Amino acid sequence: MSFDFGVNNIGVAIGQFITKTANPIGCIKAKNGVPNWDEIKNLINIWLIKKVIVGYSFLKKKHQSKKICNYTDIFVNNLNKKFFLKIILVDESYTSYESYYIIKRGKNLFRNSVYNIHSVSAVLILERWFESII
Repeated sequence: MSFDFGVNNIGVAIGQFITKTANPIGCIKAKNGVPNWDEIKNLINIWLIKKVIVGYSFLKKKHQSKKICNYTDIFVNNLNKKFFLKIILVDESYTSYESYYIIKRGKNLFRNSVYNIHSVSAVLILERWFESII
């Protein structure tokens, strides 16, 4: 499972190792970076998750505002405290831009989809991680 963390929206995707592909499963609303933890708990329980990939703004931490990184750090820490999962941070640089163009151009299963930029970004984050472990 992967999360594209945002202060207002958290995209979620699920993937599998055999094909090293992922699919969007939705978006969780957040308020000031705080999600509905029951919603996350339900997803973790439904999918029997043991490992979570979280998109992290390494580029922003080095060059731009660190505010989103601080919110992401809090999210990751809370995720770890609440669910005791293995959490892996993956560079999420430019996934929102790429997701926007994937949706706009109607590529693959995302054409006319109910999924938004955040959930498609979560797909890209998870697939980046799959590529890194090959």
